Amino acid sequence: MMQRAAAPPRGPRGSSPSVRGGPRGGIQKNRGGGGPARVDKDGDLVMDAGAAGGDKRRAGRGRIGGSPQPKPLTTGRTNAGPSRGGNHNLHRAQAILRGMESKQATVLETRITAGGASSLRIDGLSSSKAASNPDRGLEALLGFLERKASGLDAKSNRPVKIKKSSMKGDSVIITASQDDIDQIQKLDKFTFAGSVLSIRACDPPSPRDGKSVEKKETVSQAAQEAKDRFRAILAARYDANLKLLNLSALALDTGLREMGVFDGSTTTSKVFPAMMVVCEGLFKSPQEKRDAIISVTLADNNLADVSAVTTLAQTFPDLKNLDLSRNKFMDIKGLNAWRWKFRHLENLVLTGNPIESQPTLKDELLRRYPNLQIVNGVTLRTPEEIAAAKAVAEATKSPIPIAGPDFRDVSQVGENFIRQFLPLYDTDRIALLGTFYDAHSVYSLSLNLSSPRSPEHNMPIQPWTAYIKFSRNLTKLTHLTARMSRRYKGAQAIQQVWSALPSSRHPDLQSHADKYLIECHPIPGLVDPSGQSPRGVDGLIITMHGEFEDQLEATTEKSLRSFSRTFILGPGAPGGPQIRVVSDMLTLRAWAPLALPQIASISPEIQPAIDPEQQKRDAITMQLVEKTGMVPNYANLCLTETGWNLEQAFIAFTANKDRLPADAFIQGVAR
Repeated sequence: MMQRAAAPPRGPRGSSPSVRGGPRGGIQKNRGGGGPARVDKDGDLVMDAGAAGGDKRRAGRGRIGGSPQPKPLTTGRTNAGPSRGGNHNLHRAQAILRGMESKQATVLETRITAGGASSLRIDGLSSSKAASNPDRGLEALLGFLERKASGLDAKSNRPVKIKKSSMKGDSVIITASQDDIDQIQKLDKFTFAGSVLSIRACDPPSPRDGKSVEKKETVSQAAQEAKDRFRAILAARYDANLKLLNLSALALDTGLREMGVFDGSTTTSKVFPAMMVVCEGLFKSPQEKRDAIISVTLADNNLADVSAVTTLAQTFPDLKNLDLSRNKFMDIKGLNAWRWKFRHLENLVLTGNPIESQPTLKDELLRRYPNLQIVNGVTLRTPEEIAAAKAVAEATKSPIPIAGPDFRDVSQVGENFIRQFLPLYDTDRIALLGTFYDAHSVYSLSLNLSSPRSPEHNMPIQPWTAYIKFSRNLTKLTHLTARMSRRYKGAQAIQQVWSALPSSRHPDLQSHADKYLIECHPIPGLVDPSGQSPRGVDGLIITMHGEFEDQLEATTEKSLRSFSRTFILGPGAPGGPQIRVVSDMLTLRAWAPLALPQIASISPEIQPAIDPEQQKRDAITMQLVEKTGMVPNYANLCLTETGWNLEQAFIAFTANKDRLPADAFIQGVAR
C-alpha cells in the first residue's frame, strides 16, 4: 500500500509556510527573494542568482546561502522584558542583596522596581485651584513638577524635564527619563495649588488604546522585614547628641551577621549600598538629613580604598566630620572616588592607615576638600584662612576688580524715575504707562537661558513659559519678521505685553539697596519730540541690575529671577509726560546674587589666629599622653570619641589598651 512521502523540512520552528506553493528543497530556503529559480539558456541553475538580482545584502559574496544575518542589537527595552542594561537602581539593589538568603533577595525600596518606571500617574490636579485654567491646570502642574524636582538636589544643575504628558480623566500621565522619574516620585504628597498630589508609577500608555496600567508598589513581607532590620541596626548605631552615624566594624555587627549578609560571599561592598538606600528613605528632605547627621565613622572596616563605600558621598554629601581610621589606605589614590565629594568636610581622621606616612598627604587633602580644617586631630587652617583663600581664588578668576556703580544724575531725574518706576510696575502698570510712556516709546524683552551660575548659590531653574513668547533674543531669532514683531512700540502695544506677564514684586529700594546695582549717565543727541532742536536734546541712560519675584495668577508658587533693565529717558512731547521713556530693554535670567564690588585696599598680613578652645584641647591631649604613654594622634582620637572628657578617655584607654597596636605608644614608654 502506497504511503504519502514525508514532507520536507519547512524551515525554523515558528516560521510561516511559503505562500507560493508546495514544499521545496533546502536550497530554496536560503535563496534571496523567495522567487523561482533562475536558469541559463541551457537550463542550468544560475548559482549566483541571489547576488545578481536577489537580496542585495548578499551582493559580492558569491555564496549560495549568503552570509548569516547578524542578531539585532537593541539598546532599549522590548516587549520580551527589560534589557540587560536595565535600570541602575535595579543593578544596585541586586548587588546590595547578593549573598543574602532567598527570602531577603528583594528590593529594599518601593521605588526600585524590576522594570524601572518611565511613566507616572498623578492624581489631585482636578481638585486644585489650577483646575479652572483653560488647560485644566496641566501646564501649571508640569512646571511645578519640573521646578520642585530640579530643586531636590541642591548640588546638581541638571534640570528635570518631562518629555510627554497627557490627561486621562482626572489623572495626568507623564513620561520622562529614569533619573527624572526618580526625582519626580519624591514629590508624592506635595501640595500643589491647595491640593495634595498622589504620584504612582505606571506603564507607558499603549499606542493602541492609550491606557496605562498602574504598577504595583507593594513590598513583599521578606523585603519589608529586611528593611526593618536594617533600620534597627542603623538606629542602634546613631548618636543623636553627637549627630554621629557609627558605621565602624560592620563585619562584626551581630545584627548583620544574623541577617546572613556576611555569609562568605557578601562583603562590605554589597551590604553598604543597602544601608545607604535605607538611610535615604529615613529623611523627608535633604535639609532634614543635613540637620540629623554631620559625622560618620567608617573605622575598622578593612578598607583599602573607598570604592566599596562610595555611596556614602551620594547619601551624605554635606558631612563635616569623617573618620576613616584603622583601615588599609596605602596612598591618596585610595580616596580618588571621593576626589570631588564632601565639599563641606571640616574634620578628617586617617590614623592607623599606612597613608599617614605620605609626606604630601596633608597638602593634597587641603586641595581636594576646600573647607577641610583638621586632619588627624591637627588644625591645619582656620575658617578665616579658608575664607581668605576663597577670596583670593575669586579675585584670580576676575583679574579686573568689580567697581561700584557710577551714578551721575541730572537734577535727580534718574533717582525720581527709579523710585516711582519699581512700585508702579509691581502694583499699577497701566498708571506707569500713562506716567512715563507715549506713542513713540519702545519696549523689548529678552531671555538669557545660558547665564553662568555659581554652584555655591544655586537655585532650581524656574520655567519661562509666560515669557518665552515675548522674548526678542537676537541670538535665537534669525528672521527679520520675528525680530520686528517682538519690538513693541507705543504705550498701547506695551500694555498688551505687560498685562500678559506675571505679577511681580521687587525688593524695596530703600531697605534692600544691596539687591540692586544701578548706574546713570547723561546721553546727548536724543530726538527732540518738539522738533525745535535739529541737533537733538540731552537725556539719561539708566542701567539697573537686580532681582524680583513673580507669580502666575493660576498658582501660588513664586519664582525668583534676576534681571537687567536699560532705560533711555528724554524730555516728553508737548501734551505728553514731562519725562518719557524713549527705550526700555529688559533682560531676564535665572536667579544669581549680584557680584559685590571689590574695594581696593592694602591690608596687613593676617597672622594665624589662636583658638582658645583648640589650646584647651591641646592641653588635655598632652595630659592624656603623659598618663597613658600614647602618641598624640591616638590620644586625640580617644578624647574625640569620649567627648573630650579626660576621665572617660582614661577609662576607655584602660579597657582597650591591650588591643592597641604598638605604634599607638611612644617608643621606650612602658604600657
